[in-house]
Amino acid sequence: MVGALTLTSCNNDDDVYVDNDTIGENIQLNGVNLGFNTSTGRYESLYVLDPPIFDSDVVLVYRNVIDDGFSAWQLIPRTLYLDGGDEVDYDFNFTTTDVLIYADANFDLALAPQFISNQSFRIVIVPAYFVNSVDTNNYDAVMSALEAEGRELQFIDVK
Repeated sequence: MVGALTLTSCNNDDDVYVDNDTIGENIQLNGVNLGFNTSTGRYESLYVLDPPIFDSDVVLVYRNVIDDGFSAWQLIPRTLYLDGGDEVDYDFNFTTTDVLIYADANFDLALAPQFISNQSFRIVIVPAYFVNSVDTNNYDAVMSALEAEGRELQFIDVK
């Protein structure tokens, strides 16, 4: 009898993985000055995640751009194509403890400080499965989808 109760009380729900522990965070970094790293030859800024995120979380990074007087958030990585064939690349990488945002170009970025000085970025932390279910290029769509899932959103403003 005890064996029958034990066996019937088991289930196989662990075959379905749902990430219910991720707290959606929206971290805004204002006035970021990307500094030159002689080791990598890039302009970079490191943001430490405190507390660290889960291995099952994904980081999205958006850069604020002003287009015709309107502010917009563009997902990076992003390549900007400039007149004369010049290019500026924004990219990032992340671990569970930090996010590294960087810029590179086919010219000396020190000569074009508008691309590396006083930048604004938004770091958005989401569960891994989430990036396949929403248009991550659209910042507003990501925020709406997180709210629709009932995710707790924390907005952190960092200067």
